[in-house]
Amino acid sequence: MREDGKLREAIDEFYRIAEDTEDPVDKAGVLLNVAATLQALGQYDQAREQLSTARSIVALLLDDSNIESSCDEQLLQLKVGLAFEDADILNFEGKDEEALAQFDSMLKKYEQRLKEPEFRTKYEMIQAHRGIILACLGRCREALPILEEAESFEGHKAEIYFYLGHCYVTNRDYSKGADKLLEALRIGLYQRLAYRAHCELGIVYFRLKDYAQAKLEFEKCAETADKEYMQQAQIWKWLENTSRVLGLKDEADRYSKLTMSS
Repeated sequence: MREDGKLREAIDEFYRIAEDTEDPVDKAGVLLNVAATLQALGQYDQAREQLSTARSIVALLLDDSNIESSCDEQLLQLKVGLAFEDADILNFEGKDEEALAQFDSMLKKYEQRLKEPEFRTKYEMIQAHRGIILACLGRCREALPILEEAESFEGHKAEIYFYLGHCYVTNRDYSKGADKLLEALRIGLYQRLAYRAHCELGIVYFRLKDYAQAKLEFEKCAETADKEYMQQAQIWKWLENTSRVLGLKDEADRYSKLTMSS
């Protein structure tokens, strides 16, 4: 149900399963799924309540200091999952620094276990999120090696290519940046990232003096970008400048008026 977008129905079903489940590890795992679904709905406080309940169950099962050396892989997977969900909620709330600190802490705390094949998926999820958050914070020098590693990961392909392209553009490696941004668009990006990709491609082509292609990319960005991003990225100004270079005076004047009125 969750995969079909029926989040409310999924939550009700998870609660039903949790009530019928006697095994405490399984019950905590179901509550973790409830938390993830609540997070997807933007109900962060309620998600944290479910994580807290699940964590209490885990604490009763095994002393926290002994979990890492435990043979109970399912229990450790659950503990890592709870920590990941905590950090992910912070990320969705826009608390990037706090989220990054938690992901960094997870990587350090579970370093040895995350190298094992059974924990490969968890490792990739943590690293992908670290790379993306570092890029969002403008720390592209730190983000690049993580995102380059993440190219081989199974999930988050489009986002990884977008932020990798963004970091290459930031470092003025325009050819690599364009390749990654185009690949991200080919795979398919959420709208909020798609218009940013078109803007960054516009900047790349402008720097490379391909002004006609730059104008096309800025126009694609303007088709779907929200007002806040249009102002922040100065899209009308970019279109004005690009049009003037191309000798399109009427269009440049029109974009100039839009620049002043925005």
